[in-house]
Amino acid sequence: MTQAINFTITGEQKLHCAGCEQRISRALRRVPGIQKVQTSISRQLIAVTFEPAQVGPEQIQAKLGEIGYEVTREGSTQ
Repeated sequence: MTQAINFTITGEQKLHCAGCEQRISRALRRVPGIQKVQTSISRQLIAVTFEPAQVGPEQIQAKLGEIGYEVTREGSTQ
């Protein structure tokens, strides 16, 4: 069963253009188990749908950190 989780960008590097959104989407979709990535520039939000048997929130957060985005986890839903 898939889960969804939201991350809010809290660091100095912010989402500000379509290029930022594409960069995040490409990086996360390379991670096995991630099914959907949505971003919101206005809310500085990254919403990820993933398969918890393959990847966890900590791994997703770490991947975002690798590409330069400091985030906090907002919660998860099923």
